[in-house]
Amino acid sequence: MNKFVVVDLETTGNNSRGQDRIIQIAAFVLENGEVIEQFSSFINPLIEIPTFISELTGIHKDMVSHAPQFEQIAEELYPIFEDAYFVAHNVHFDLTFLQKEFERVGLPKIHPLSIDTVELTRILYPTLSSYKLSDLAKVFQIEHENPHQADSDAEVTAELLTILLNKLENLPYASLKILENLSKSFKSDITYYISDLIQKKSVSTIKEENIEEFRRVAIKKSNFSLPQEEEDFVEFKEYLERDLNQRMEVEMPTFHKREEQISYMQDVFEAFQSKKILLSEASTGVGKTFGYLIPSAFFSKQFGKQVIISTSTISLQKQITKKHLPTVETLLPFQLKVASIQSKKNYLCLQKFEYVIDEFDDNYDSILSKAMICVWLTETESGELDELSLPSGGIHLWERVCCNDESENKRSNPWFHKCFYQRAKNQLMLADLIITNHAYLLSTLKNKEHLLNSVKTIVIDEAHSLEETSSKTFGTTFSCLKYYQYLSRLSTTDGNELVHRLYKLDELNENRVKWWKKIDHFIKEIKYESDELFRLLRDFILSKQNEFDKENIRQSITLNGNNTSSQNWKVIIECANRLVHTNNSLFKECEQYFKLTSALKANSFQKAMINEFKMIIDQLYLMKNGLQEILFDQNEQFIRWMDTESKGSFHTTILYSEKVINADLINKFLITERDSIIFTSATMSLKNSFNYMKSTLGLPEENVIEKIYPVPLDFQQGMKVYIPTDLKGIKDISLEDYAFQTANAISKIANKIKGRTLVLFTAFDLLKQTYDHLVDSTISIQATVLAQGFSQGGKQRLIKQFLQSKQTILLGTNTFWEGIDLPNEELDCLIIVRLPFTNPEKPMFIAKSNLIKKAGENSFSNLALPLAVFKFRQGYGRLIRNEKDQGSLFVLDNRIINANYGEEFLKLIPGNKIKINTIDELLNDF
Repeated sequence: MNKFVVVDLETTGNNSRGQDRIIQIAAFVLENGEVIEQFSSFINPLIEIPTFISELTGIHKDMVSHAPQFEQIAEELYPIFEDAYFVAHNVHFDLTFLQKEFERVGLPKIHPLSIDTVELTRILYPTLSSYKLSDLAKVFQIEHENPHQADSDAEVTAELLTILLNKLENLPYASLKILENLSKSFKSDITYYISDLIQKKSVSTIKEENIEEFRRVAIKKSNFSLPQEEEDFVEFKEYLERDLNQRMEVEMPTFHKREEQISYMQDVFEAFQSKKILLSEASTGVGKTFGYLIPSAFFSKQFGKQVIISTSTISLQKQITKKHLPTVETLLPFQLKVASIQSKKNYLCLQKFEYVIDEFDDNYDSILSKAMICVWLTETESGELDELSLPSGGIHLWERVCCNDESENKRSNPWFHKCFYQRAKNQLMLADLIITNHAYLLSTLKNKEHLLNSVKTIVIDEAHSLEETSSKTFGTTFSCLKYYQYLSRLSTTDGNELVHRLYKLDELNENRVKWWKKIDHFIKEIKYESDELFRLLRDFILSKQNEFDKENIRQSITLNGNNTSSQNWKVIIECANRLVHTNNSLFKECEQYFKLTSALKANSFQKAMINEFKMIIDQLYLMKNGLQEILFDQNEQFIRWMDTESKGSFHTTILYSEKVINADLINKFLITERDSIIFTSATMSLKNSFNYMKSTLGLPEENVIEKIYPVPLDFQQGMKVYIPTDLKGIKDISLEDYAFQTANAISKIANKIKGRTLVLFTAFDLLKQTYDHLVDSTISIQATVLAQGFSQGGKQRLIKQFLQSKQTILLGTNTFWEGIDLPNEELDCLIIVRLPFTNPEKPMFIAKSNLIKKAGENSFSNLALPLAVFKFRQGYGRLIRNEKDQGSLFVLDNRIINANYGEEFLKLIPGNKIKINTIDELLNDF
């Protein structure tokens, strides 16, 4: 069947079973890729069209008042669905609604095969950040005249379907075979169509270029080539003086010469040459990233030494490799070999994926994720998770198919030579520059044999975040939910999961059956004891909270002498001891099993199941050790705490243990082993001194160069700063009233700005309540409101949505204070709701404060204020990203003008006149 009817409906609401009615319908009939018929009509629903529907669609009552009723067009519409696929973007809604309408007017219910273009696009284009029809129209350059009107939406969906079917037809035979099997569980009835394609492919002799099929899986061929060295190598000094500016002018249309950047480049290169540590604060506008990438590339080439570039997050790591390095390579007079690497859990294990393809699965998100990965394998070169847009439930599948110690360095693994993580590691050996992130760098430097340990020259970008990352990297975290998920994956012999499948392999062996029954008993005991412990831990946390704390979404408690001397805590420790004991019994039994199976001959699928079983047992062992460390160890150098969701289940509890001061570990694993390190960030100094950073990072007094590169003068003109005087402080009114006041101020500012406004919060609870007020009808706001944690998608998806409309407000917390780049007039206004002081109740903050107090120093001036100042500078740095940017900064926290420490924040804002007045007067002057 090659006939498709593409349908879109606009309705008075989403309730097809209630009183809601169709107000517009459009249908495009496609055969062999051509539109052979189309139908479009407004429909008189004989009921009022809700205001929000009119605002969304642009369809008002006067547009439908003289239109036909559905009864009048039903007979004409009904026959076009015969012997055709019913296609829609979110097909369940349109098909169900239309079925009910036909039924209502007395026609038989239609039961066509259906295709959901949302689902099909997710499968065939698994790396897109959004699957909304309007976003897809932009991606595929489809003209979309009237979004949310049926005729325009149906036409776009028809064009999208053509693109999707073409992509499907061009997939390799092996990929289609996998999709055929998985498609039986899709929402779309695409199985028959795929089967026809497979039949055509089976008789075709055409081989897909750049694709290889191995063990019934199609993957993209690896492209590997050695760089061709240039003979006429130019030294760095000569390049700076003669070539750089000229090349930048050619390759970068927005280039503007900056003396600060040239000075920065020279200092980086000289620090490498002289084997020094350089502390370099490069403010917004200096061009920090190019400033260290170019001298790093020259140093590597000129002296034959690799350079590691490490930044704070995987997102920023990707930004360097995908955005900055391609431009840098056009500026260099030689070829550059770059490698990027991150934690092995971020890479797909092909052997594990081969195993899960054929297993029974009744979880839709898991099945969808398998289909997405299957298509993605024909396109990806890195095999990294962050390329994919998996559904939320797909992360559980990823945990099963990602690389770990069991899937690494095993030459018996048939996929070894195609392993993505091995490929990434192999590329390290030939690279000039190695791009990574702080967490991976610190974790691997502990391993003396790791390749990164041989590299003696390092750039630490976003160096202000290194100490916090080291706390997490060198610390221990125990997630009750993760522990529960591992146990659920094991399940029992009478379940459907891993233990049941392995048990079935051994059910003819009486001794092995007895062994599995013993394992079954231990798993059930562990499940019972762990659930009991997690309940006790959550109840213990919530019992210690006061009324004010109960407003917070997550509740936390520090494990110190005051909290661990009660009878309730003794009960928790007894329960934990029972859990540890039962775990040890399970591990002892499993050791025998692994010794036995290592000598057995098994096929690849049996080995994969055994390896997964071993992986889970290993993880449970590590988690048991972590739990013991957190609950039982009494090391004063570590801070231990727990938190839980106040309205969640007992599985939301997480336990932590982190070293309070990490300077010694940073010094041991990072600093003493290197020839030269560049520590750089836009925020590293306080009162023109690096003392705070030097102390935090454990830097030696000798061999250290300190440089501050100021904001270029032309950057100082673009930002205007406004501070309202008539807003009350958070201690003067309730949180609810403060949130309403904040929402009201945001709406006034955004309505005046009429542009993109980023609002930075320091607490998720205040963000939530402010968002509720903004989307409530009591506040008039002329912009789309997006909010972290409430609008669909993660950070990058929210930013993309933010940029798609001129009048948009984006509310964000911690991750939006740094690491986002919105140049070229893409951000009109930045609002900082409160000065970014760390929550004084955070366990790590309390522990560091206590150490400072014990040393006889002031914890506010030596800890709280420096951290807040650093974060404030990161925050306002989002607004002006180049010399042409213009923007307004509003600080809604009156402490910046009323508190004696407010001056520390005000003097950070370079060379601008700050306006201070009531919010209405400030906006009147716009």
